[in-house]
Amino acid sequence: MLPGNDKWPESIQALYEQVAGSAPDAVLSSRPQWSEQLAEWVRNATLDEREMAQSAAWSRLDTGSRSPGELLFLLVHCGELLWPYSEAPKELLQRLITRQAQLVQALKDGGQDEAVAPLVRQVEAELAKVVSRYLKRHPEELVTLVSGVRCTFDGKVLRFNDTVEVDLKVLLGSERRVIGRLDQLRALLPYLREGREKLVGFIRERAAKIPWRECRDILEEKLFQLVAAPESWSELRGFLGSYTNGKGEARWCTRASLLLARNLEEGGPLAVIENLSELLAYFEAPVEGLRGAIQALVASIHEDKELERHRLVADKCWEHLEPKKEPGLALVLLWLEERIFRVALRQGVEDSFERRNRARERVRELPVAEALYWLSEECADLWPRFESERRPGADDLSAWRQEVVRRFVKKPVLRKAAIEFFLWCAPDAAASEAELVTLSLVKTSTDRRLLRRLGEHPSTRVRFRVRAINAWLAAGPESAPEPQTPATLTGALRHLRASGAMTLGGGRTWLRDRDLEELLLGAFSRVERDFSARYPEHFREDEARLVTRLLEDLKHEFESIRSDLSILLSQGQPVPLELDLQYRRTREPVEGQPTPESPRPGGVELAFVLKVEVDSFLTTKRAVLVQATKLERRGEGQWAPNIRLAREQVDGLLGQSESSFCLFLVPPSLRAECWLVPARMVRGLMDAQGSLSTVSREGTQRVARSLAQWMTYDLLGLWTGDDRPAVLERAEGISAQGPDFIVEISVRKTGR
Repeated sequence: MLPGNDKWPESIQALYEQVAGSAPDAVLSSRPQWSEQLAEWVRNATLDEREMAQSAAWSRLDTGSRSPGELLFLLVHCGELLWPYSEAPKELLQRLITRQAQLVQALKDGGQDEAVAPLVRQVEAELAKVVSRYLKRHPEELVTLVSGVRCTFDGKVLRFNDTVEVDLKVLLGSERRVIGRLDQLRALLPYLREGREKLVGFIRERAAKIPWRECRDILEEKLFQLVAAPESWSELRGFLGSYTNGKGEARWCTRASLLLARNLEEGGPLAVIENLSELLAYFEAPVEGLRGAIQALVASIHEDKELERHRLVADKCWEHLEPKKEPGLALVLLWLEERIFRVALRQGVEDSFERRNRARERVRELPVAEALYWLSEECADLWPRFESERRPGADDLSAWRQEVVRRFVKKPVLRKAAIEFFLWCAPDAAASEAELVTLSLVKTSTDRRLLRRLGEHPSTRVRFRVRAINAWLAAGPESAPEPQTPATLTGALRHLRASGAMTLGGGRTWLRDRDLEELLLGAFSRVERDFSARYPEHFREDEARLVTRLLEDLKHEFESIRSDLSILLSQGQPVPLELDLQYRRTREPVEGQPTPESPRPGGVELAFVLKVEVDSFLTTKRAVLVQATKLERRGEGQWAPNIRLAREQVDGLLGQSESSFCLFLVPPSLRAECWLVPARMVRGLMDAQGSLSTVSREGTQRVARSLAQWMTYDLLGLWTGDDRPAVLERAEGISAQGPDFIVEISVRKTGR
């Protein structure tokens, strides 16, 4: 029997013995006779004979030295011999290409160079036929079949060894198992010489067509299999780049955070910890990936263990953190670095001071950097004492709380950072002190809103503490007077609440109450910020729909302000300010009919009609005209340098009333806000740049005021408005050339 692991069928055994025994110089001349005999055998062979021949042919192609006649017979006729009846052979294409090279070298050594080129073309065609046939029956075995062969991709076809082609549309088909086939393509990314970006784009495009609910669970398991595998970062990176919907998957983020905390606690493999850190940095808003990584650090850091792995995760968090946007997370990381620094000092680590200084350098540009340094050091020193015999006394803690409040209460950014930090990082032994400090820092409705949002924090500790504080705030102080020195924690909370409910007084407007003004400014800022942040998703809508969306959000915010005011006040105290906002569209589109054309060339016009009543005695009514227009987009991620606005529109506004403004709907720039500019100033900008139809975006941003500030201090503050009957008549839609939107705002204030 000839060398090999399997026998040939008896019907073809004699032919193969003839091929194997042929002299090298007679191989090419005998080939036509072999082809005829093999074709005759293929026509008459049974299925069992074909399976037996397939096994024998692959056995001889797989291993062992072969004569030129054997190689020529096996390669030229592999399309008839290799059929995909069983599982796909590992590295099929690589083995066939290696045998092809051996055949070419044998022919050249025998002096038959002129026959090499046509023979190679025929063999390559047979190889492509075999690979295509296997992939049609085993599409999930693509990597197994072509492993080790470099390939290219031109957008439609994969080419292996520059000759063997695979059409991806044929490979993927329309079956529900397309997820596994896309994963096979993703596994080819490390082998690509050309077209990596094209293949990634193809995978993303095809993956986007799959309903996310159907593939989410399958992809989750594949993802965490890659995370747990050593030296799998290149595959993990390709996976994350291919399935971009995973950036918003909160369940994946939570699972990664829990796994990272467990590996840090138990000293897991460094490769897995690095993979989990990179994975958590991959998630995008509203999913809190960075918070999940920091939560793993907070939950697993202890004074009595090696913290080298914690250092790696902290470095990864610093790489992806923007301290200007998240000073609260910067404070938590500074505190963690302080903990690591103190452990490193005890262990005698050489670079402990250098690492601490590098961490501080990352936040040095913040205006509040010194306050963050101070609090991180204080808490790193104080909190461990709660669990030891050196626990501080009540007077010491009271003085410490007052010092924290003195340093942090004046700036909203510091209050926000400190509230999350105390609820998150304080140990259980210091929970009461953390809750007391938090209550002392909660001063405005924005702070209370932050507390409500923290109810969805990734840390269980934060969620429980927020529920306790919110429950107390909702109940309010009891009617019975409290003693000057509260004896219980509940009494201390009530005492702080009662002392913190005093009005700040003063104010910048006729309202004469800074609390009310901050409440209004915070509410309007939230609407404006959310609208600007979502503008890149809705910029294709016309101005009328964008303005409707903005006014609807403002209307809902006006409705919630009354409940926020009641939280600021003591029980039984009347609400000093009643606000109401209603709007209507004068040219409302009718379903099934074309939208009525506006008399203006572009944008929409709004009329803010403000009615103020103080103690049912002092009243005023005035109107403000506003021309709203949007910023257009140019290409992916690029915005136009100028905003379209006709000069005659601005002149028309100024001709009706000097109390006219232009509202520019724009995406987030330096801040997430909409721009309000007086019409007179817009006219000056257009004159300065010599434009009849546009105004510069940069010039507008330099002189603009945010919508929230304008509504709080200009509109409701009564620093603008026109009370002439003609202007009021036009603003209320009585005239024929009225505005597109009429916004009616009523304010009633008691004398107290």
